[in-house]
Amino acid sequence: MTVSQLAKSIAESPTLKLNEEARLLREKGEAVIHLGAGEPKNRAPISAILSSAAKLNTGDVKYTPADGTPSLKKAIIKYTEENYDKVVAPENIIVSAGAKQSVYNILYTILNPQDEVIILAPYWVSYPEMVRMVYGVPVIVTPEDGGFHPRMEDIMKAVSSYTKAIIINSPNNPSGVVYSEEFIAQIIEYCEKKGIYIIMDDIYHKLVFDGKKWPACYRFTKKDLESSHIIVVNGVSKLYGMTGFRVGWAIAPRELITNQTLIHI
Repeated sequence: MTVSQLAKSIAESPTLKLNEEARLLREKGEAVIHLGAGEPKNRAPISAILSSAAKLNTGDVKYTPADGTPSLKKAIIKYTEENYDKVVAPENIIVSAGAKQSVYNILYTILNPQDEVIILAPYWVSYPEMVRMVYGVPVIVTPEDGGFHPRMEDIMKAVSSYTKAIIINSPNNPSGVVYSEEFIAQIIEYCEKKGIYIIMDDIYHKLVFDGKKWPACYRFTKKDLESSHIIVVNGVSKLYGMTGFRVGWAIAPRELITNQTLIHI
């Protein structure tokens, strides 16, 4: 049996490795505080459970539109307006099997071989491997001051003619840092000016504490959605404790959504 060189080049997930190690230790009776998987302990809302069960009980479980059902898109439109102060159209939304698939589909849609994607350290372990899976080049940028908050000067040094996108994950996994409003404003202005896609992985955006505030990205651009380079990713897994439901979505210009829909089909 043979596998492709690309498959061989993808590194094992450190998160899954930690999950398995924690499971084996628990089976041995060890007391384990597991910080591997990004899985909240809260239960899924009972309303979501009951609605899902009611849908299954009808027996009407058929194919849905590749970009998401109209009712779910309507809920995402409402969520976006309430949390981002932005009105989007159904054509600007695509629903995926989790936010991770949304990020992968975006990279598949926008990258050509050898295009570079800037990833800010510390970062979620899947980002570099997803970039490599579509023949892109991950460029890791680590703050020279040794901190956890990215700095514009470090990012600007890393940008090249091959830079196609920058991934922003705030609140950040794994550091927990909430990027400042000043930084978000600067990086969005920079990307819009340079024509670089800025992928906002906002999956943790409501998990903020101690009076901290998460700055919504659309506040910092004057461009409309169709001409903007902002792509927003979100989902239900973290805030609602619904990791097993695998529901995520992306909001982007219609052309990108159309191409991602073709990938789903």
